[in-house]
Amino acid sequence: MADPNIQDFYGRLYRIRKTYSRGGGFEAAGTLGRAYFVPPRRRRSFLVLLIRPLLFLAVFVTLLKAVILSSIGATAYMDRLATLQNGDRISQAGEVIMKIDPATRFIADKIGQWTH
Repeated sequence: MADPNIQDFYGRLYRIRKTYSRGGGFEAAGTLGRAYFVPPRRRRSFLVLLIRPLLFLAVFVTLLKAVILSSIGATAYMDRLATLQNGDRISQAGEVIMKIDPATRFIADKIGQWTH
């Protein structure tokens, strides 16, 4: 003779497996459960999402310029900038980007101290 509650039992097992497969769990009443420890998602503004990559790009370009300046020297670097200045518009834009600024010179000096 079959148990009359077996269908309810298998239904409950199915719901438990489905909940666990979705990442859920069971919590006892009165305890701090999983939802307590998961921080709510912070909403970031569009401006913050735009500034971080641009800041990263600026730091990367500055470090790249410093490494190039440190490795080939200031005179060769200035000669290459002069070559870019006499080129087409894209080359001139590259020259504006690759100009030596105080941060680039400072980092290049520090790299030169480490390598010598």
